[in-house]
Amino acid sequence: MDESLLSIMEVREDLMVSPIGDSEPALRSAYFLKPIAKSLDGPVSKVLSSSMTMSLPPVFEPKDWPLVIHFDWRRHTKKKWVEWVDALQLRYKSVWKKVGIFEAIMSIKCSIAKDQNLCFGIAEKWCAETNTLLFPWGEATITLEDVMVLGGYPVVGDPVFAPLQSHEMREAEKKLILAREQLWRRTKAKASLSAWMDAFVNSGSEVEHEAFLATWLSMIGFSSKGLVSTLVFPIAVHLARGNPIALGPAVLASIYKDLTLLKNSIVGMTKQLVLGDKLELEVTLQSPFYLVQIWVWERFKNLQPQPRLINHEDPMMFRWHKVKALKIDNVRLALESAMEHFCWRPYVQYAGKFKVFYPENETLVLIDTDLDKEPTGLLVSFATCLRVSLLVGIQSTIKKYLPHRVAMQFGMDQDVPSCLPRFDGTKDFAWKNYCRPISDRSLYFPARLFEGDITTRYAKWWKRSLMGHQDFAKNMGHQDFAKNIVRRKRSPRSPQVSKANKNGNVDDDSNARKRNSDVDAPSGFLLKRLKTVSSGNSAQDGTIANESIDAYVPTCKNLSNPSSSASTAEYENVKRISPLTKLLAKDTVEPLMGRLEEDFEDANGSKESRLSSERVSLSGTQGESYTF
Repeated sequence: MDESLLSIMEVREDLMVSPIGDSEPALRSAYFLKPIAKSLDGPVSKVLSSSMTMSLPPVFEPKDWPLVIHFDWRRHTKKKWVEWVDALQLRYKSVWKKVGIFEAIMSIKCSIAKDQNLCFGIAEKWCAETNTLLFPWGEATITLEDVMVLGGYPVVGDPVFAPLQSHEMREAEKKLILAREQLWRRTKAKASLSAWMDAFVNSGSEVEHEAFLATWLSMIGFSSKGLVSTLVFPIAVHLARGNPIALGPAVLASIYKDLTLLKNSIVGMTKQLVLGDKLELEVTLQSPFYLVQIWVWERFKNLQPQPRLINHEDPMMFRWHKVKALKIDNVRLALESAMEHFCWRPYVQYAGKFKVFYPENETLVLIDTDLDKEPTGLLVSFATCLRVSLLVGIQSTIKKYLPHRVAMQFGMDQDVPSCLPRFDGTKDFAWKNYCRPISDRSLYFPARLFEGDITTRYAKWWKRSLMGHQDFAKNMGHQDFAKNIVRRKRSPRSPQVSKANKNGNVDDDSNARKRNSDVDAPSGFLLKRLKTVSSGNSAQDGTIANESIDAYVPTCKNLSNPSSSASTAEYENVKRISPLTKLLAKDTVEPLMGRLEEDFEDANGSKESRLSSERVSLSGTQGESYTF
């Protein structure tokens, strides 16, 4: 395997600028996701060519296009499904939580309003070669982090094609197959979700739980045309017995596949329009494509409707239950002009739900070689979201996962991404690539208020990539984010979220900034190099089996504090975190640096939060409202 892929991060000093062009180049230490291109020539300069030269309709009028989209996820009988969920969660909630699918199951109770124009607009930006969305300011994409946070799908566990090992598990699968065959004969070759639920809801069947999970898996894109597929039966049997399955990469692979299908359909339709062909095209999207729509709502403030307030324990999806989409006349134009409306790190608002991912201060967690004790898998999940890999989906669908192209979505800095060769291997080889050991001896967590920058050579490369394709630059509404470099002094940027005080009122930007002045890093400040403590000198492992999540949130010296000493002794209090899988250690550890930015606005871009008075709790639980 390529040496550059063995470790996740690279840290070095480089000239950095703001991606929106409001800063002078500043030499500082920066964190990058690997692999990084060594040269701007060759494959790196050509990788975006195919998408940039694809023809799109000259006018964004989807209602007039001869293209119809069918969403499989909208065919479900909601009332019947919700009643089944409520009936079974009393018995199986602990199992669902053990395998990490509780929030994902509860999320399917939500009703998400379809915004077809938004789906068309975002698909136009899709690049199938890189599995990213191309915008004037750079690349962005739906990542494993998005699938995990928004959808609640686990990204660690066994693959979706894991075989059934025991005789008892294979017998359970046979009972499901038999039930489907009987249903198939009764309904004239249709094992629909509705008919499947009628056969099992309150049936008292010994495989009702497995049948329920098979229904849910079919709903989230693991089968087609609203039917129950035998492909999901082994997965359902595993999950029913508490065996974790990595559903996240399979879900993301299906989303990438559907984005490519929709993009190619739009391009094909455009060719038909040019030739005067009036044939209507129909496209069926089998993935949980609502995640793409919600991804846009979470990140584009100018396209975001009013979300609901939710309780702290509710899944993230409940924010968008029955929320009406904004009426945007031209989604293409709204996306093209959204450079300053794009939120790179929207989930830092929910740090209370994901403390390991979004620490208050940038944190270095030393990785032990004995890593089987960490009870939640959060540390491994975070590392999995950050590294280049291959996603294995249903029916041997394999897609490249390239987070190094969108490093700023994780609070990292962005350099020119290296290209990866085409993959033509098997699903087994792809899965070994996905769950390969990590060689890093430490993991770096950026402060939750930190936003990354881009290198000056990235600014040059992206500008050259756009201007090399004038038609694409014109269609994209190209804005030269590098044109203002050196004109203005760098001012700290910050994630765009407002805070609510103890009285429930939203603080304005200036007051919030005053309270956080103790963690602000001076503009252009270059932090000292820090040494990490070796495994042999670190503190003893603490017992965390019976502690709450607060007990194993990594604690570390604030790396953003300019007065911090670089001595090894000051970092001997770092807690030892042990993920579920073993990570291999390297002999050297890269120095850690960074800085913490100031305060932030709300998710909708204003300095006052637009908080809804309506609260939703689909799980039936009552409690303190989770606000931001």
